[in-house]
Amino acid sequence: MTRCPEWNNLPLGEMLAEYGLDLKGWEEVSACLKVETAQGLFRLKCFAYPSEEFPFIYRLVQQLEERGFPHPERIRLTCRGLPGLTMAGRFYYLASWQEGATGFELTPGTLLQIGRLLGSFHAASRDFETSDPIHPARIQWGAWPGKLTARCRDLRRFIEMARQGRTAFDRLFQQHGNALLAAAEGALHKLEKLPYQEAVRRDQQSQYVCHRDCIPRNVVERPDGEFVLIDYDNAACAERIDDLAKLLRTFSSWQLDMAGQLLQGYGQVLPLEAEEIRLIGAFLQFPMEYWQLGKLSYQRGRPHLRTLQKRLTASQAKAQFLLNLERNPERVMSRYAVFPRNPG
Repeated sequence: MTRCPEWNNLPLGEMLAEYGLDLKGWEEVSACLKVETAQGLFRLKCFAYPSEEFPFIYRLVQQLEERGFPHPERIRLTCRGLPGLTMAGRFYYLASWQEGATGFELTPGTLLQIGRLLGSFHAASRDFETSDPIHPARIQWGAWPGKLTARCRDLRRFIEMARQGRTAFDRLFQQHGNALLAAAEGALHKLEKLPYQEAVRRDQQSQYVCHRDCIPRNVVERPDGEFVLIDYDNAACAERIDDLAKLLRTFSSWQLDMAGQLLQGYGQVLPLEAEEIRLIGAFLQFPMEYWQLGKLSYQRGRPHLRTLQKRLTASQAKAQFLLNLERNPERVMSRYAVFPRNPG
């Protein structure tokens, strides 16, 4: 992935001129720029991956609009008809600006809408077609067993490095090392027992695309109360439980009723099965948040002690959540659930 640019060092006026736009002002918002022009507001983004992968994103945006996905991101072409431009070895693109807020309250109604939004995204992506060959990096079918196996090895390495370290972060991380490894290995074991490959096969037949970054900063509440999904840079062809696991990880607060509201909203668009809920539970059992913290600390030299403490405080709620989900997946399923297995 490419690091974010120093926006002040870029010839922003020249870049906007490539689109036939006059730059009036700009503001850095998260990892992009909110740019003001006489023609309206736009989002200038540095694509974090090789430019060869961008045609997949551009075609996805087109299909979402064609299928009636609500308030899709629109990518503006340059005056030369290009989907973006390269500056100092980095690829930039310009998209519509989605006005709204990300710091909204997670009420039952809000959670229903967010679940429905992700379901609508998946439904609009179905039978994804592109005239160009899909870049290999954008094909992620059935990748999770391999990813989790590699991340399990990472965890072992991080824990060993923590044992040799001397900071408060090191001591706390290694103190919980055995429990983290047990959770990681348990998640892999469950994936082997559950019909993961069957779920992959069915979604691959339907040619779904996953957003793969449906997190709070990428869900915007518009002034009219509707919700918008932004930033498709990580999208790839993958099984839908990939997106659903992240949805629950970031929006449920490890509360079963909140997870149920998210999945009920999703099920209004695309029904779910009990087996898929169990697979989501297996994904969630993997201690991803600790793997991410270990990576930050032991690969990037940026330990986050307070974040580690917060994760540990929430661990009991997560454990109870996963136990309830495994024993009674029906508790988070709505009348839109499918029993038995959905043949479609």
